[in-house]
Amino acid sequence: MEKIKIKIFPAFYGDCFLITIQEEEKVINILIDGGLSKTYEDYLKPILTEIAEKGEELTLLICTHIDSDHIRGLISFLADNNTKKYINIKEIWFNGFEQIINSERNLSGNIKNSDENIIDDIIKKGYEDEFIETTNISIKEGISLSSLIEYGKYNHNTISNKKAIVDSLEKIEISKNISIKIINPNTYILNRLEKEWQSEMNKKNFYFSISKNLKLVSSFEFLISRLRDYYTKETNKISSKDSIEDYLTDLKSEDYSIVNESSISFILEAYNKKFLFLGDSIIRNKDKCNIISNIINEYGDSVEFEVIKLSHHGSNCNISKDFINIFKAKEYIFSTNSERFDHPDMDVIANLILEKTPKALIFNYPIEKIKMIDRDDWKNLYNYQIIIRKDEDFYLERSF
Repeated sequence: MEKIKIKIFPAFYGDCFLITIQEEEKVINILIDGGLSKTYEDYLKPILTEIAEKGEELTLLICTHIDSDHIRGLISFLADNNTKKYINIKEIWFNGFEQIINSERNLSGNIKNSDENIIDDIIKKGYEDEFIETTNISIKEGISLSSLIEYGKYNHNTISNKKAIVDSLEKIEISKNISIKIINPNTYILNRLEKEWQSEMNKKNFYFSISKNLKLVSSFEFLISRLRDYYTKETNKISSKDSIEDYLTDLKSEDYSIVNESSISFILEAYNKKFLFLGDSIIRNKDKCNIISNIINEYGDSVEFEVIKLSHHGSNCNISKDFINIFKAKEYIFSTNSERFDHPDMDVIANLILEKTPKALIFNYPIEKIKMIDRDDWKNLYNYQIIIRKDEDFYLERSF
């Protein structure tokens, strides 16, 4: 009987996963990101309600980074749960203002009206305008994940003494049979994110006269979510081709978003099986990639994963050929409906397929690009299968 189940929710162009692990005396439930608000309202909430009705709790909630398509569903969830607590959350991992901004920075003194106005303006704008959606939470209310965590009095980053969740932490024991090893970010990345925030605030002529309060903490979260990412368009013209090699590129393009690079990425170990969740992190060539080196240092270069949740929805700016050549998985998850920047990229899919080890490509939407690779001759030759969530299903579940 499989003890580990991963529910892959239709999170639009975002991420939302629920891992359920059956132990002898209890059930471990780990929620990773929340997609958009509609992800929570339409798909996740009914499942969390079922969990609560069975007398279970969320053992751990992980928000990988401050990005709308990962955090907005969690905002809706915690706002709901704070209004009327329907499920217990044992622990939350999230790197927000308190974890990223140097506590020694002078944020006190006489408060200038201009600073107050800047903070109010950032809060009024909320998360990314581009992705505002219908939700029961008004963006004008300035609700941030940090404020909801504080209001709900949840245990927050207790494993790191309320400091940042970073790769220097020792392997974290969740239970007798379950552990998590953090492989990203490191303190260098978070320091760069802090400098990026300071630079953006300096551009607004912010004097840093406001003391560290909830308004400043919330404005930080909103501003960070609005920093622009860097993407490249696919160079291949996407159409049916006679050879999978025709889709290949060298995967040299790189995402320069420090917000994506700050993603909490980790390896979950349960009953001697390993699962790699990469958030939107940036995976470079081996000689300059902290994620690759962290995995090799901990597990060696022959480790095989049950699942790799591909970074940034299968973007070719967030993965390298070195990574694909070194690490193998039985299943690769593409979490996206392809509506944002047309992810996943075909050259990523092609590079994975050409690694001839048996594999399943997992999609939570029946995206158009699947048609390009859904060919029996290729599947037989390259030893892969395709698994797609059905439109009527609340989630796609994988068991291990």
